[in-house]
Amino acid sequence: MKKLTDRIVQWGLVSLIVFTPFAFGTVEAWAVAIMEWGIWCLIVVATVGRLWPGRSSELHLRKTGLEIPVALFIGYCLMQLVPIPMPWLARVSPGAAHMYEGASIAKASPVALPEALAQQDPLVNIPTKPLRPISVNPGKTRERILLLMSFAAVFFLVAHWATEPRRIMFLLAAITVTGFAVGLVGLVQYLTWNGKIYWLRRVPSGSAFGPFVNHNHFAGYVGMIVPIAVCFGFFFLEGRRAEGDDAASDRWGRTGLALFAAALIVVALFFSLSRGGILSTCLSGLVLFALVSRRMASRALTWSVAVALVLVAVTFISWIGADIVRHKIGTYNTIENEASFRLRVMIWKTMIREAPNFIWVGSGLGTFEESFAQFTPPGSSRRWDRAHNDYLQLGWETGLAGAALFLGAALTFLRRYWWPSVRSQRHPMTLFRVGVCISILTIALHSIVDFNLQIGSNGFLFAVLCGSLVALRDPARGLADEAFSG
Repeated sequence: MKKLTDRIVQWGLVSLIVFTPFAFGTVEAWAVAIMEWGIWCLIVVATVGRLWPGRSSELHLRKTGLEIPVALFIGYCLMQLVPIPMPWLARVSPGAAHMYEGASIAKASPVALPEALAQQDPLVNIPTKPLRPISVNPGKTRERILLLMSFAAVFFLVAHWATEPRRIMFLLAAITVTGFAVGLVGLVQYLTWNGKIYWLRRVPSGSAFGPFVNHNHFAGYVGMIVPIAVCFGFFFLEGRRAEGDDAASDRWGRTGLALFAAALIVVALFFSLSRGGILSTCLSGLVLFALVSRRMASRALTWSVAVALVLVAVTFISWIGADIVRHKIGTYNTIENEASFRLRVMIWKTMIREAPNFIWVGSGLGTFEESFAQFTPPGSSRRWDRAHNDYLQLGWETGLAGAALFLGAALTFLRRYWWPSVRSQRHPMTLFRVGVCISILTIALHSIVDFNLQIGSNGFLFAVLCGSLVALRDPARGLADEAFSG
């Protein structure tokens, strides 16, 4: 039973890693439902495996320190669904109270209506319910809470299941291979584009790239995988230098494959034409090579690999069409484009100006579209369903109270796992700890100008990487080379 449940969890996680990006980025209801169903099924299997007779020694779960912060934030979001008296709501969330107030037709009518008619006719004088929740759209809030709970579940699942180096390495290898496949599909589809994803599924806009409906989401996804692929290359390269000639030949091949995967993903990233994704990946790449150079035996070799990667990527881009990339990135800022940086800044300024309406407890998780519709500035041709900034949107939807809880959880994660992983140089899997840290940094930077963490595939991968970083905290779990033995 132990082997069976572990194998189900292992291949279940790999199946979700592959499914989430290729299911159009897991943005449609059916794909999100399959992902959530898969996550909770794996939770049940892992729980059965731990509770099975004969495994009493494994019943105790090591605490990550994030259980209480995560539970508090989820509990707070659930509290937004609890109806409260309207006078209280007007104090803690004036914007939500204003949206719930009934509009009186009698006051707005140009024709004087009898007072008796105004008081008796429900179509003329709409009654206001005495109790209303903070969320202005409870249905969307419930959906977003379920998605958040699913991401939290996969985070804790990976953190507690990946107790051996081979498991972590297996997951990271699956992520790298999937990222390579996603990048390859993106490039092939770009060169043979017929206006349809997979050459079959027509999309409403021209911003699709690869299997993703939005090119920015594609860039956010593959941007998280580049550091991991690079660290695989350095891991094999360092192992080749320490081994004899016979074993080194196999390491050479693995090094070449890992670095080629990284180069191809970078090329696909540039052709996605996501300026935010390109900039965040380039900045994170510089940090990655600076950190890795301190851990490798030869700094010159480290920066030689960096230069080689850049040259290979530039060669491929030039061969496919560098003019297209240069022209698109340089001119992709027209005011008509709703995703342009200029319009995003306009939205952010409006959010900051109107923040007092939802300053304390927000408008409800996942309700940005409804709550911001009344404040949409002139010059925007549609309603905005996202703020194109995960941090500002979180503050808008959960207020200062929710932002404080989220910040507490984030600081706990940074202090316990992210910062020690960046500073550590003696951990047997230090390269992969650094790689995962930089992957998290990449998506954190990109989320300043987009909403990648609200996308099913990107949020799932982010949760898996965070769980992997927690699982990598114990240096006594053995050397990374053991994961590839045999």
